[in-house]
Amino acid sequence: MMIALVLSLITSSVVGTFIWMIQSGTKSATQKWFSPTWHYYTVLIPVFFLLGGSEIINRLAPFIRSVLPTTRSGLESGVISESPHYVTPIEQTGTNSSLFMKQLFDYLLRLENLKEFALIASIIWAVGATVFLLVNLHKYRTFKRMILQDSWVYDTVHYPVKVIVSAHATTPMAMGLWKPMVVLPDTPFGEKELAMILSHELVHIKRGDLLVKLLVLIANAVHWFNPAVYSLNKQLNALCELSCDEKVVQKMNMEDRKVYGETLLSMLEYGVMQKNVVCTSSLCNPKKYMKRRLLNLMNVKKTNKSMITLSLIATMLMIGSGGAAAYAAGSVVPLTKEFQGANVTVTNPDGTVVSFDNDGKRVTAQPKDSYTPKKLTLEEIEVRIKKHIEKGITVPQGYINELPQKNLDALNETYGLKLQKSNVNK
Repeated sequence: MMIALVLSLITSSVVGTFIWMIQSGTKSATQKWFSPTWHYYTVLIPVFFLLGGSEIINRLAPFIRSVLPTTRSGLESGVISESPHYVTPIEQTGTNSSLFMKQLFDYLLRLENLKEFALIASIIWAVGATVFLLVNLHKYRTFKRMILQDSWVYDTVHYPVKVIVSAHATTPMAMGLWKPMVVLPDTPFGEKELAMILSHELVHIKRGDLLVKLLVLIANAVHWFNPAVYSLNKQLNALCELSCDEKVVQKMNMEDRKVYGETLLSMLEYGVMQKNVVCTSSLCNPKKYMKRRLLNLMNVKKTNKSMITLSLIATMLMIGSGGAAAYAAGSVVPLTKEFQGANVTVTNPDGTVVSFDNDGKRVTAQPKDSYTPKKLTLEEIEVRIKKHIEKGITVPQGYINELPQKNLDALNETYGLKLQKSNVNK
């Protein structure tokens, strides 16, 4: 269990980071073509893989394989050249994208006291994730308590959610998750400025931006050991404000956009922006992001159909690259997950042989020629055949021959295969 947890964390972290690196590497080009809103929502793609998307992709893989004729033909042959207990990692896939994952898992599996290492790593991870969440929860509660102190309800405007004025707020913001509210600083606003500020915060609330930030925070907590996830978190916060600006000024003329930009600058000058707090969304970013926001809001245009089509294609390519990376990782991880609680002998790329006992502990490897597989029960054979089919691995002919014909017929009907015995009496 601990080994599976460690491998799952490593897989999701590597895949999520891979997608985020693709996005960051192509950002200079995509910023010229696609809107801030597109960039904002596509950042959620690596978040999906960080929060278990790799596992979902690999669970859907059997269904995808079942509709591919080339894959099915391999299953129907029922022929295998290796004993099912031996795994040659370098032979599982020849793709370069999975080579790093293979080398990483091979290294982990060669560690002495593997089970103890996995237990220690799991404890360290759990402590780190808990501390991260508690620190951010404490930060939010302290910040909210400070904001609510010496605050009063601003009831002179008609607004879908409660609006309060706080002497401790340095910028307008949306706050809260279940019962969101808008917080205004204790400073006078013009009628037009106030309308723009409230429109901005209402966009955050209606789109569920506070929930999105919470999901990213959870991903950050799960992968607190990965520096890339911290950068992703900061990037999403900046894109969230750019996207919100785009929505607010979409139908404004240039004069109103200038007023909106001046409002952003006045809020920046009014107070020092607080650090990012969970379940809050502030009107103003730090100075290094403000220049981009001001330039962007003056250049917001209505997206034409061709750009919408192109953005959808780009989104699908990103999702596809993430799925391919998850599948490449899954071609290694499903087998390595079974090392715990099963007798397994692994042939490494360098030719060395490693064996693991029923507890997942490393033991002296037996020579391949002297290895004698244990006698399996009928139920165990059927379970192993199902696992081979679901993972897209060729079913060993020995398993097929041991299975009664009625059980074999049931499997063929369930999975739409044509597995046949080689020792049928005619």
